[in-house]
Amino acid sequence: MRGLPQGVRLTAPIVVGVLAGAVSWYLGAALWWAVAFALLAAALTLGWRALPHIEGPIWPQRAPQKDVGGRDDVQVLGWALTGKRGRVQSRAVDRARTVARERLSFYGLDLDEASDRDRVIALIGARPYATLHSNVANMPSQRAMLSCLDALDALALPTKENR
Repeated sequence: MRGLPQGVRLTAPIVVGVLAGAVSWYLGAALWWAVAFALLAAALTLGWRALPHIEGPIWPQRAPQKDVGGRDDVQVLGWALTGKRGRVQSRAVDRARTVARERLSFYGLDLDEASDRDRVIALIGARPYATLHSNVANMPSQRAMLSCLDALDALALPTKENR
């Protein structure tokens, strides 16, 4: 049988038990009810004092990790594709532009460079190019954005042998 944890003193539970029993007997409880109440109060006080004092949570708090290309990116992009009146939100176009810039950089092309415009259109098509260059006043439709993403997805990345 284990003893009390180190540092737990019996003085407070005994004092609380005696006071609880005395008050209950003074208020008219039978002697055996007063003794039972005193033992119960002492046991509860002892249990309360024996509990460990925890300053913080038991498990460590970790900040959520934001991985590039994780599930959160897919969810955010999915919600950005459902905008008002059949139009996508600007963050969907911004994310598609980022993907397009990454994909076109493998070919040595820049999405925003006027001299590369014809070669970019040859790779992805005129409609996806126009979708990627839409502005806030004229957001593309969901269908146009999905076809743009399909065109970017079909854009083959150069392998190590092709570079």
